Amino acid sequence: MFQGYYDLTSNMITQNRNLNVISNNMTNVSTPGYRMDRIMQSTFREEMIYRYDKGGKTPVGTVSWVNTADERVTDYTEGGIRETGNALDVGLTGNGFFVIDTGEGPVYTRDGSFNLDNEGYLTMPGIGRVQGTNGAIRLTTDKVTIDKQGNITSEDGNQFFGTLQIVDFADYGQLTKISGSVFRAQGAPQAAQGAAVNQKFLEDSNVSMAEEMTRMISSQRILQSSAQLLKIYDQLEAKMVTIGSAT
Repeated sequence: MFQGYYDLTSNMITQNRNLNVISNNMTNVSTPGYRMDRIMQSTFREEMIYRYDKGGKTPVGTVSWVNTADERVTDYTEGGIRETGNALDVGLTGNGFFVIDTGEGPVYTRDGSFNLDNEGYLTMPGIGRVQGTNGAIRLTTDKVTIDKQGNITSEDGNQFFGTLQIVDFADYGQLTKISGSVFRAQGAPQAAQGAAVNQKFLEDSNVSMAEEMTRMISSQRILQSSAQLLKIYDQLEAKMVTIGSAT
């Protein structure tokens, strides 16, 4: 009887965490360069099941009790790109990240919705200054041309402002999402290979609203079913106490 309480309660906690992740994905469906998250589930407390016969008990197999949220993982699948018409918007295709200096260390993002701060530096609003291969990039105009390699020049080609620094990681497991589409890394990055910069484009989130809605409905139904079964367990226990008191 008590095992049922443990199983159902742990399942409800797991589904609540899953719904939180799903709702965060849905909230960021329009965030450029966002990478969706998933909750990986696992079980613990494995026990052997036996079949009792004339010879005693024969092992049949193991059963796992208590469902739990194991870890939160990020899907780094590339999203599609869409045209914006903004000269300071850049979308990446291929593997790689832009480097942003926050003042407290670098962070990495696929969100290329850049702007100019009051000193003329290329910046990611609310995060920090965009880094080039030779440091922060300062522009004298917002009428610029950015080629596939990330070289930024004035529209007339007479001024060169710098080259966007694009890096990648051998192991994405060292990345930690700190907000939206922004990551911090434990290790040092390396130069990205094969990444292409697309001016006047932004990379879309890789979240599929239809898939997230399906996952949300499934998780809600599991949560509701567990809650109903928990009520039944409670009612059965109350009847057992009543019967025991009467006898």
